[in-house]
Amino acid sequence: MSEKVLSYRWVMATITWLMMFALGASWFCFAPMMVMLMEDLTVTFEQVGILIALVPLSLVILCIPGGLFADRFGVRITVLIGGILMGIFGLLRGFATDFTTLAITMFLCGVGYSISYPNLPKITGIWFPTREYALASGVMFTGMEVGISLPLILIPAVLLPWTGSWRGVFVAIGILSLVLTVVWIVLAKEQPKATTGFPQMNASSELRSVPFRESLSAVLRNKYMWVLMLTTFFLLAPQIGLLGFLPTMFMLKGMDPTTAGLIASMISWFMIPSSFIIPMVSDRVGLRKPFIWIISIIAGVALYFVGTTTGVPLWISVVVYGFLIGGMAPIVLAMPIELVGTLYSATAGGFMLVGGYLGAIIAPWLVGYLSTATGSFVPAVIMCTLAYSGDYQKLTIGNFIISILLCFRYGPTL
Repeated sequence: MSEKVLSYRWVMATITWLMMFALGASWFCFAPMMVMLMEDLTVTFEQVGILIALVPLSLVILCIPGGLFADRFGVRITVLIGGILMGIFGLLRGFATDFTTLAITMFLCGVGYSISYPNLPKITGIWFPTREYALASGVMFTGMEVGISLPLILIPAVLLPWTGSWRGVFVAIGILSLVLTVVWIVLAKEQPKATTGFPQMNASSELRSVPFRESLSAVLRNKYMWVLMLTTFFLLAPQIGLLGFLPTMFMLKGMDPTTAGLIASMISWFMIPSSFIIPMVSDRVGLRKPFIWIISIIAGVALYFVGTTTGVPLWISVVVYGFLIGGMAPIVLAMPIELVGTLYSATAGGFMLVGGYLGAIIAPWLVGYLSTATGSFVPAVIMCTLAYSGDYQKLTIGNFIISILLCFRYGPTL
């Protein structure tokens, strides 16, 4: 490959990072405004859990069709369509009048998110050599983390005072998403003009348009993709289940909104360095599963302390939890390409995310329901803690089911 094309892979990484930033900001910008939304629109924690779950619900419905569409028509156009939808309906959330209208706009914003997100990791396989897969995924993944964490700080400290209400914040985030989508379509290229020097893109494996049926069949017949989907379920369920509620949980402990947002954002900030460090170590060692197993167990313990402590133990547990889960995400995101190759990678990524976001649908609703029913977030913290386990094919399913039953049976007494 010529030096000019080789260098452009970092331009692609940069604009992919910007789109990932828009995705994270659009989804979680409501978290520091949750109390205001509950008061103005008269919604409960259970309904808030439903609102959080609407984006992953749209992902479950659309991420495989979105992956198939990108395999057929290209990532550039697919992400453009998703970005436009996300920006428009993200903006319209600011005009919601009740739970129903907010839920509709939240879901349609999630439609745009769902079309874009599963396809952005494909940039790794198209533009980067195999040895840089995990590192490139880590670089792009930091965009999502900054998009999640920065609003947690800026919304209570800057955007709410500037715009005057949560409605203005939604409008501002929607406009930002549309601007970044314009940057994407102007600078994005579908694939390198030359493929010399990239083992994943030689003459025998050159990217081509793939029929929907062929792409989906190749993914469904790969048993390791099913294991990866199950793994993703139990990685995202506890993370998404509690993340949207954390600022409110901390405020209920007596913190002011700015401090609560700052501490909650530390999880995402510390995910950034680990998204480089842990994948690099994984690449060097040449192993994936042991990293996921060990890290997830320790992350479960750290998550329990995040939900149940204050002061110094809280700060330490937030840092540890964020660092550990940040390292797992790029490893998991890189695995579909390694399992099925770049030809079917977008469809494989969509299939993997179906599992992850099924967990992200169930967990927020359960967290909201349990907190409403028991008057405490402790049962939900226990449930999410037990969802982490090293053997996803055996222990976690049992732990997750048992924890739900225990929370329903004994939650009111905790």
